[in-house]
Amino acid sequence: MSCTTARLSTSYRPRLRGEDRAQVARDLAEGYEAGASIRAVADAADLSYGTARTLLLEAQVKLRGRGGAR
Repeated sequence: MSCTTARLSTSYRPRLRGEDRAQVARDLAEGYEAGASIRAVADAADLSYGTARTLLLEAQVKLRGRGGAR
């Protein structure tokens, strides 16, 4: 008896590269700088939080600190 793991989905999103990646990064940066959270811009672009954060850093966006107003 072998133990195999079945994938739920066999299709993957193609990697963002080149100008497409730069355009997505600019779009995310625009939303983030308008006040949206990383999670909100990630959800809007159907990306993971980590990917959205990486793209924001690539777009040289200064990330806000954690937590709300004090």
